[in-house]
Amino acid sequence: MNMTKTKVALIASAMAILSTQAFATTTQTSRVIPTGDVSSQAAAYELALDKLHTLKADSAIELNNDLGRIALDSPRSLSLNDGSYVTVAEKMNANGELSYTGLVNVTVTFDMAD
Repeated sequence: MNMTKTKVALIASAMAILSTQAFATTTQTSRVIPTGDVSSQAAAYELALDKLHTLKADSAIELNNDLGRIALDSPRSLSLNDGSYVTVAEKMNANGELSYTGLVNVTVTFDMAD
């Protein structure tokens, strides 16, 4: 009798897990994360590259927090896709002074509940 109850419980658990997964949609989104302004292009690239390395080393939860909590339903499913890169934006203020901002371009994938 206990074996039958165990089998029923296992089947019910498996159905619950499968039905939960059936209602999740995999979503992909891109983000651009700016770094602080600096006085040289090289420094801006370095800041952006450091940030990218940090994002690659982050856990899914840390990555979600760093990217503005984009995976609210299931942050553990968040992952950084291949192909991330850095660029630099150049700006000039009203006094003619140049500054540079590193830009980290990433695409992430995560599960979103329907």
